[in-house]
Amino acid sequence: MTDPVAPRRALIPLLALFFVSGGAGLLYEVLWMRRLTLVFGATQPAVATILAAFMLGLALGAAIGGRIADRRSDLLRLYGLLELGIAAYALAFPSLVRGGTHVYRFFFEAETVQYWSSQALHGVLMGGLVLLPTIAMGATLPLVVRWATDRLSAVGARGGVLYGFNTAGAVVGVWAAGFVLLPWLGVRGSELLGAVANAMVGCVALVWSARSRATAVEDDRQERLEEAELLEIEPDPDLAGDRGARLARLVPWVLAISGACSMIFEVAWTRFLALILGSSVYAFTLMLTAFLLGHASGALVSAARLRRPGHRASRTLTIALLGAGISAFATNHLFRFLPFWYVDAYGLIGGHDTGLWFVHGAIAVLVMTPTTFFIGMLFPVGLRLAARTSSGVARDVARVYTANTLGAVFGSPLAGFVLIPVIGIQDAIRVAILLQLATAAVVASTRAVRAARRLGVGLAAAFGALVLFAAPPWDPLLMSAGMYKYVSDLSDTSHEAVRNFAVSDYDLLFYEEGRTSVVTVARSVGSENIWLANNGKVDASSTVDMPTQVLLGRLPYLVRPDAESTLVVGLASGVTAGSVAKEPGLQRIDVLEIEPAVIEASHFFDGVNGRPLDDPRVTAIGNDARNHLVLVDRPYDVIINEPSNPWITGVSNLFTREYLELGKARLTEGGVFVQWAQIYGMGTDDLRSLLATVADAFEHVLLFTTVTDADLIMLGSDAPITPDLDVVARRLGIPAIGEDLARIGVYEPFDVLPLLLLDRDDILKVAGDAPINTDDNVRIEFSAPLHIHYSTQEKNSAMLLEAGRGAWPLYRDRFDDDGDAADFLTELGEALERKELWVRAAVAYRDALELRPGRTELRDRVARIRDYLADAVRQEKEAAEREERERRARTRGR
Repeated sequence: MTDPVAPRRALIPLLALFFVSGGAGLLYEVLWMRRLTLVFGATQPAVATILAAFMLGLALGAAIGGRIADRRSDLLRLYGLLELGIAAYALAFPSLVRGGTHVYRFFFEAETVQYWSSQALHGVLMGGLVLLPTIAMGATLPLVVRWATDRLSAVGARGGVLYGFNTAGAVVGVWAAGFVLLPWLGVRGSELLGAVANAMVGCVALVWSARSRATAVEDDRQERLEEAELLEIEPDPDLAGDRGARLARLVPWVLAISGACSMIFEVAWTRFLALILGSSVYAFTLMLTAFLLGHASGALVSAARLRRPGHRASRTLTIALLGAGISAFATNHLFRFLPFWYVDAYGLIGGHDTGLWFVHGAIAVLVMTPTTFFIGMLFPVGLRLAARTSSGVARDVARVYTANTLGAVFGSPLAGFVLIPVIGIQDAIRVAILLQLATAAVVASTRAVRAARRLGVGLAAAFGALVLFAAPPWDPLLMSAGMYKYVSDLSDTSHEAVRNFAVSDYDLLFYEEGRTSVVTVARSVGSENIWLANNGKVDASSTVDMPTQVLLGRLPYLVRPDAESTLVVGLASGVTAGSVAKEPGLQRIDVLEIEPAVIEASHFFDGVNGRPLDDPRVTAIGNDARNHLVLVDRPYDVIINEPSNPWITGVSNLFTREYLELGKARLTEGGVFVQWAQIYGMGTDDLRSLLATVADAFEHVLLFTTVTDADLIMLGSDAPITPDLDVVARRLGIPAIGEDLARIGVYEPFDVLPLLLLDRDDILKVAGDAPINTDDNVRIEFSAPLHIHYSTQEKNSAMLLEAGRGAWPLYRDRFDDDGDAADFLTELGEALERKELWVRAAVAYRDALELRPGRTELRDRVARIRDYLADAVRQEKEAAEREERERRARTRGR
């Protein structure tokens, strides 16, 4: 028995099914991308390879589905079976990834990885993991279009509507994944929900198919209309004779070029919008949502236009191509205004959280949706032009879809590996614009009416000349100012304030649009401070960040002085790597840096970093940390984890329990894992979660503070790691190490102890019942971006200081004599005073007095500190009262 053709009333439930399956498909793409990058790395090549494998599977599936659909009659049943197969594969996918990881490690070790061979194996393994389900996904479109189409003239309209609804489902799927499902259900819960959705679609399709066959009276598959009958129903001179045949042959090439251009636009726009909206998971979710929204709406509008009497398919094709090129040209010229508009919008909404997400979404729509709307129009009209005979509808649908998808497979790596690194973001966009306009000219030249041919070719040529000779201005300092992060630091939201903050106070030293981020190095005017930023977020400097950078490279060797091998995750300014390289006993130092441009940029800090890349023991490795640790077999004595902030998607993978356990497994016995963390722009619950995660992974943990109210460093190990002051003294005696520590105010062994806040027991008390941050619940990645504009450092610092007992509890049991203990506490108090930690210094002196009550000088020190603090509180109160009086006076003056 066969499935009867879908009547018009059946189109609505079919659209609903295709909408749900489209949402599930994009949900899988998001989730499987996450799982695969945890193994193969979050580098641009790895991400591009995953996307290419995904799209290649869709193309192959469409080609196979097109061949099957024209020969089969039980199409609805096949569609249901494919959906059930996708659901089953989704349930098995985590196990398959684990198996693929073992295969990957069998073939490669980190020390023997060659770039192109590793990329080839990445492609084979990732393609093998995603190919089967994506083939099934790709096969559904020709099957469903064939079943839903009762007339040849309706192929474009119905195929376009189905494609549009499927893409609209993808819009909802990607938005729900980023804003609802992953934050609430985690990765596995979202995966299970997607599998349930596919299973429901499959079951409904199977039941529907069975009932349709049972009620069918006769097999009325489709009206077999030939070309002459088609022209009688809908006369379109562009479809007739040789001209129609030429257009049908041209359409796959047009869709292939547009597919490539679409991916060039997406990659370039995403890289640009990361400068304006940031690199949080929410920002990327809104970008992809806006991108797909344009495709869906364009396809639906185009499908509706195809039903109009007198419609000219080649005219619509020309208009869509011209519209894509012209709109992309227009938005390209708006880029220079967006930093100002972002600040204007922030001031207008008063920094309101929900309002800020609407601002992000509006900017993404402004940049992406106009052009993708016109690109989305191409698919339905392409179907209309390509479908020539009723017996080959599915084959023609598959031909158009496959060409479009293969173009996308080519466009994504072309943009990420070639265009942007070589010619930059804006020129990559210009290349895509010119390709769109050139294609529009070719299509226009096939029009039946001479005037239409001239107009189309003339417009394409005119705008092509504009694209070539009217390049939009681009100020590197302004565009990489990171307003998404620093807008809340502005004195006001005027354009002058933006220019002063972003441009006027700095001299640009280095700017490069690299493979994964835009890297900027600048010097503050009138000072020696040099800073390095990734996508506008400052990650290193030669002054303010120096204590953190140095201590990351010094603290682990105060507890593991015999270390011989070290891994440093993140190069940035190179100061930490330079501090590590001063260790005379080290024989092997591996430095991981995911962005090659950072390696070049680090040389601007050679005056303060000691030129670590010139050290023969140092190997700079361009790889992702998780991928490196998956592959490496030789363990390290010390691993220093110094990534950027955990609110950045991708970077957040380096703050989870699974990553810490992976690092722990790559340590020698008694090895030390060093974890950096921030306390600014970090919710208190998020900080507690990070603390709980580190304490859960390691049996022994110490927490140090570096820059007051800014940075923390945690040392984790399976062995006790309390610093031995005799060891510290000996290391201070090594000239290179002594000089390194002296530049951050550490001159004596006791100068290290004021930095020590908490041990593991205290960390667990602070963490309380905070949830562990895992690869599955992705808690920090989704929560941390919500706090970047909040002043959380004082509250977080106060929480740690209140809970912290400092260094004394770790050393108390080492003293049998009260006098020695009192001397230790006295020296500790003096070190705390040198750091201006007055309250903690007073506590140390009081503890010493309890052991030696007769030491009157300690009582005098406590009294002096008490008077100093009382005077400081009084002055602060007076200043607050004075500021309030001035505020009231200004208010009365208005």
